[in-house]
Amino acid sequence: MKSLPTVFMVIFSLTICLAQSKEALLPKLDLTGELTVHIKSVPQAQTLPVKFATYHSFPGYDVNHVKDSISVNRNEIYLNSPSRTVGQSFLTIADSTYRIVGAPGDTIHLRILAKPGQNPNQPLIAFEGKNKAVQQYYQAKTRLLDDPLQAGMDEGMRAANLEPFQKMMDETYQKQDQFWMEYQTQHTLPDWFKTYETNALTYSDAWLRLYMVWYQTEYQQKKQVIPTSYYAFKSRIKVKNLAALYHYDYLRFLREQLFWELRQSKQAVSTQALIDHAKKELGQSAGSFFEIWELSGSVDNPNWIETNFKKQFPSQFHYLVDYIKQRAHSNVKLLQSGDKAPNFALVDANDSLITLSQYKGQVVYLSFWFTTCGGCIQEMPYENKLVEQFKGKPVKIVSICIGTPGAADAQQVPKWKAASKRFGLRTVDLYANRAWTKTLSEKYIVSTYPHYVLIGADGTIIENFAERPSQGIAAKIERALTAGNN
Repeated sequence: MKSLPTVFMVIFSLTICLAQSKEALLPKLDLTGELTVHIKSVPQAQTLPVKFATYHSFPGYDVNHVKDSISVNRNEIYLNSPSRTVGQSFLTIADSTYRIVGAPGDTIHLRILAKPGQNPNQPLIAFEGKNKAVQQYYQAKTRLLDDPLQAGMDEGMRAANLEPFQKMMDETYQKQDQFWMEYQTQHTLPDWFKTYETNALTYSDAWLRLYMVWYQTEYQQKKQVIPTSYYAFKSRIKVKNLAALYHYDYLRFLREQLFWELRQSKQAVSTQALIDHAKKELGQSAGSFFEIWELSGSVDNPNWIETNFKKQFPSQFHYLVDYIKQRAHSNVKLLQSGDKAPNFALVDANDSLITLSQYKGQVVYLSFWFTTCGGCIQEMPYENKLVEQFKGKPVKIVSICIGTPGAADAQQVPKWKAASKRFGLRTVDLYANRAWTKTLSEKYIVSTYPHYVLIGADGTIIENFAERPSQGIAAKIERALTAGNN
């Protein structure tokens, strides 16, 4: 018979192994999955542009855009977009945008019921098919509450302190939660969607509250006392929620929460510190996924991937690392060092036309961004520092805004100008309309944001997928200046 200590050690070892196995059994993402939107329309008198944008939880900040149109002679189309897990997409028909949630393999069916603007009291579209109840929920929510997250973002950015922002967020969350609870009692919804939407409401609200603390205190440098009740929202938050690990809103919240914990503990804030803290809080398996996700934010940057994915990752995530490496490798031969930088002609805030060619003889650092891109906003103080650092030297820091995803065309320029003013951009600030965004995205291989390009004084590429301003690009700009003077 085994002694008691021996039996205890065996049981203890088995318990540890089972715990590790349970932690390691994370489901796989479907990297080859697709989401389809099937649209039928009544006859139209003119062409209706259709755009479909899918936001992915992996790689980080990855978005796919699909465009098509309904025309006089074409009243049925299929839009296919990559879909790696249950997530959100935005479908824009003419000037109307609809939020859609689907999973890999799903087909969302809808019918255009009328000509846009024909009858303001008649809905433009109707969803059909097995998941129509899911999409109808978002239609009803938008009619009642519009876009609560964007409204909260706008309030936080213009508020003098966190008190009015907190008040608005509390009221908005209560309205959303009440609507969600009541809607479930009156409509039949699938269980998977109940879990998904509950997480989406909870974590998007928590993310924005945490983000706004950073924005007001770190970015805007406002000296203020955070209200004692400000963090009351955390009572409804589960920080370590492995069941939601692949959820877009949860990952965004988790990153902000971990950064917040680092700042609270007075630790140095860096990418490596964030990753180390994630593994401590989430465990090695989920922490390793978080590390891959965090580093994947520059998935199309061959230089970044080559540097940051040399290490060995857990075997269950090799398929993710292989995907990232293959995707980055496909860009290696595109727009290499020494290639002529593609020219552009874009408007600035004064409606003056600015071209890249007019800056020949100067080193140019391009920044591609959009108004609701968190990573882009966090880099803006560093972009402004570059403007100051190279003041009086033949260097131009140029920001190119591609607009606001989901906003109507008529609102794109006003939202760009408002965001530039709000963030205090001091760069050469330009706007790319839809056509220029498509052209520049193809020529500069822009698929994740922010995206940076360093161009020499001779007008040739020094580095596409260049480092961010916060990552020490200033040294490369200095070297480019020296090379240009020789």
